[in-house]
Amino acid sequence: MDKNQLTSYQNYGAKYVIKVTIPFLPDKLVYFSGKSFSFDLIMKKLIKVDREITWLPKPGEGRLYITDELPPLELCRTAFGLAFNGDQVLMTRLKNRDWDIPGGKIDLGETPQQTVVREVLEETFVQVEVIELVGIQELELFGPRPENSQWIYPVSVQVYFLCRISKLMPFRKNKESYERGFLDPDYAREIPTMRNHEEIYEEALRRISHL
Repeated sequence: MDKNQLTSYQNYGAKYVIKVTIPFLPDKLVYFSGKSFSFDLIMKKLIKVDREITWLPKPGEGRLYITDELPPLELCRTAFGLAFNGDQVLMTRLKNRDWDIPGGKIDLGETPQQTVVREVLEETFVQVEVIELVGIQELELFGPRPENSQWIYPVSVQVYFLCRISKLMPFRKNKESYERGFLDPDYAREIPTMRNHEEIYEEALRRISHL
């Protein structure tokens, strides 16, 4: 490996991660361990950095990635599902945030995939199956840990999955949501949460059109 190809290095728990620039494989990471290299190429593309997230304590930032690799589970805090009927995306109308991508906090002992299935069902009465990971948002705080914070410090990760609808059940209002909807792309793109995660939504919409 040419030393000029190595652009970043990070210890990810038991694995080491090297980001390399390979002409025919852009935006890839290489995992290796031990004395000999064992290559596992993955994609992790940074698409957006936001230092003005209103609900995130300052100083801090959010980094949005298109990726096919889950970060370490101990960093994953919430999980969300992008499920489609044709090109219409499933959304939940929450009592405290209006239209949002269904999902929520990862409970103790759950995987992010299990969280998505449970949360989508609870909020929309739709059963889904996880197809694949689309992207993540890393949330990092640069100052002291806030008191009574429920977020993993200093880096907490939200994960976004592409999902397939397996069963549609009658909707019932509940403690979190009072409506579900399948929103056309033009309408969905105007929802604040979609504008904040535009690239992840567009990637999920592109992928579902090819399934």
